[in-house]
Amino acid sequence: MWWTVPETVTDGKAAQAAMEKHGFEKKDMPMPTRRAEVSRAAYSFQDRRHKENRRVTEKATDDGAHVVYGILDREQSGEEVGFKQQTTVRLDKATDSVTAEGKLASDVLKAVEAYSGKITDEDVRYFLRRVVKMCYGVAKRPSGGIYFVPAKFSAVVEQAQGALAEIGTGARIYVERVMDGKEERANVWEAVESEVGAQIEETLKAVERIDKRATSVQSQQAKLEELGELVEVYKGLLGEEAKYEGVAERIEDAVRVVAEKMRKLQQGSAAAITVALSAVPAVPAAPVAPAACGRMKVVDAAVAVLKASGKAMAASELYAGAVKAGLYVSDAKDPFVSFFSVLAKAVAKGDKRLARVGSRTWSLAA
Repeated sequence: MWWTVPETVTDGKAAQAAMEKHGFEKKDMPMPTRRAEVSRAAYSFQDRRHKENRRVTEKATDDGAHVVYGILDREQSGEEVGFKQQTTVRLDKATDSVTAEGKLASDVLKAVEAYSGKITDEDVRYFLRRVVKMCYGVAKRPSGGIYFVPAKFSAVVEQAQGALAEIGTGARIYVERVMDGKEERANVWEAVESEVGAQIEETLKAVERIDKRATSVQSQQAKLEELGELVEVYKGLLGEEAKYEGVAERIEDAVRVVAEKMRKLQQGSAAAITVALSAVPAVPAAPVAPAACGRMKVVDAAVAVLKASGKAMAASELYAGAVKAGLYVSDAKDPFVSFFSVLAKAVAKGDKRLARVGSRTWSLAA
């Protein structure tokens, strides 16, 4: 899949209503903060493309009280060329009020008003990247732009298409089926390895920078758990083309690094880094024989595990709990993918008992 997203500024509440109508949540396309609104307004005056009347926006100050942007106009005197700040925009962090001084002051305040409560093409792209993550998608090339998404999650892509159509900004998702040949499978697995490698490297760098908060390390731990889920999905999808062991070892090595950092931050107390089946809450036995077929039985299993847990659960934890309790048995080629494919389709068709609260986290609906 890939997409085109034209420049747009549109009503944020209407966009979020369309998102919810098509099975997503407001946080999948959150409203911009006041800071983002003011920043977008200030940078909308920047013009680096044209030779005449070029203009540059720069953030001048960002302290505990204010964020200040300078809008600089091009000036030329003979052979001397430079930029001079002729407009200053100031956001008061405590009150969210905005003041502007200088040449474009009134225009800037109008722009701030125009961006208030609005989402832009930047927000639409953020949403689409979340959709890729929800579907366990991977970039088919290092620069991104084109993504492979397992067909089992096509229902989520269709939901996203419906939401974008209703928002009406002109953004569009394009989907093409990939041939299921040996070379195509090898290319997909290469993309998986590249994705996993890049995220492991990024995670380890982030963990290395953390020196105080154990919760920050836990958030990096969650990313490694998501990588494990991603690899499991493609292991089942690609079969022998997936050189699983090497990637799994890299994830395990990263998990050990994070565990050691967590141990140090918690002053010797052991931290749970990976989800173990023994840690999954006990769930009452199912009154009827479980089966993989039939949407309601899969959803019933997920609901039972979530009720026993009393909290939102990562996809891997939820699946493990259903299997351990004997609520889910499957003869599908990839039971993990099948389980969540059914859940996604159930929510898309209007089942109100479950809610996706993260790209790979589920909870009972409020």
